[in-house]
Amino acid sequence: MTALRTAIFMDGAYLDHLAQGPWAEGTRPLALDMRRVPKFLNGGLNPKRVFYYHALPWVSEPPLPAEHHLRAQKEKFLAFLAADKRWVLREGRVERRGGHRPGDWIFEQKRTDVQMAVDLTRLAWRGEIDRAILVSGDSDLIPAVEDARTAGIRVTLACHAGSIHRDLMTACNETFLLLDTEMRQLVRR
Repeated sequence: MTALRTAIFMDGAYLDHLAQGPWAEGTRPLALDMRRVPKFLNGGLNPKRVFYYHALPWVSEPPLPAEHHLRAQKEKFLAFLAADKRWVLREGRVERRGGHRPGDWIFEQKRTDVQMAVDLTRLAWRGEIDRAILVSGDSDLIPAVEDARTAGIRVTLACHAGSIHRDLMTACNETFLLLDTEMRQLVRR
């Protein structure tokens, strides 16, 4: 039997949220070894391709030192991922909403969910994959999941139990829960 042609679609902001929340070690975010995560998600096999969606952090004009440092760290991390030819990086954009004072601002990541939906449906209908693994919790992906399934793709949702939209779980063929103990085994060394 031949191995499935699997692509993994990772929402970087979703992983960051989990790393700073349920997977955090006290006040320190969990630092995953991203080289090991795709193989873990794919049952010990290397996937055909890994798509990673994220936006660089907001930087004020003029940049604050902490913002500049955070952005430089994210750029270094993305360059690390890009060094592996299986990884495809898709960059969104962070937009600032709210009032004129810093305490009133809300920062929202834009374009990443749409990019993920486009990639999923494009690969599905071109017949380039047999299976898709989504690492996300966003119900905006439901139409793309349904479309990929119509194209004959098996869609697995990899998520944390406390941060998932039920309708997204229902739309997928199966759900793989990212357990805190398992994720802590994937810490960067």
